[in-house]
Amino acid sequence: MSPRIWSDEDRLFIPRLGGWTLNFKYIARKFGWVKPSTPAVAAPAAEAEMPKTGEDRLADAVERSKYENI
Repeated sequence: MSPRIWSDEDRLFIPRLGGWTLNFKYIARKFGWVKPSTPAVAAPAAEAEMPKTGEDRLADAVERSKYENI
């Protein structure tokens, strides 16, 4: 039986038979060495597919025109 030192639990100390041990995966995630095992929550599809209004399209055109050479 190997010690559980690389667990998906989101805690620094994890219980082990007869005591506690460090969760090195938690430490690696905090330093950014590994990515979390659960995917990030994405925006709802309804918000992503909403069509732009005329005002939004006009605001985008004005924003783009700010950077055009005259």
